[in-house]
Amino acid sequence: MHSIQAGTTHYAEFGVIAALVVLVILTVAVMMALVNFLTRVIGKIKMDAAKAATYECGEAPVGSSWFRFNNRFYLTAILFLVFDVELVLVLPILVRFTHFLQMGEGVLIFAKVFLFVGTLLLGLIYAGVRGDLSWNKSVVASKESSCE
Repeated sequence: MHSIQAGTTHYAEFGVIAALVVLVILTVAVMMALVNFLTRVIGKIKMDAAKAATYECGEAPVGSSWFRFNNRFYLTAILFLVFDVELVLVLPILVRFTHFLQMGEGVLIFAKVFLFVGTLLLGLIYAGVRGDLSWNKSVVASKESSCE
């Protein structure tokens, strides 16, 4: 084993990370340029107004693409992400739960997981009480927010 001298720093490790980031960025740029070259030059695929249209799925675009998007879609996506992240964080713990039980830490780990899931459950209950989970939520403007 090597000994670490007091007061020295290891900036070389950050250099390796920076070199990998630069390598990844260069690799992606080269791949994108290669795909662009193969499709545009060799494949003779030209860009026209139809390909640059907002919808290239067989439907003719109707109206402007600048319109107010309903916020309920954002809320649904955020709630999905919250519970998706919860699953990603809890699943590895549950896979090793028998190991924690054998070590005598099962109750402590269960309490921590229960606290984490309980906090998210309280947030879900709060969103439900506010009516955020209702797809046809009615919006009532208050007197303070009216624009007169």
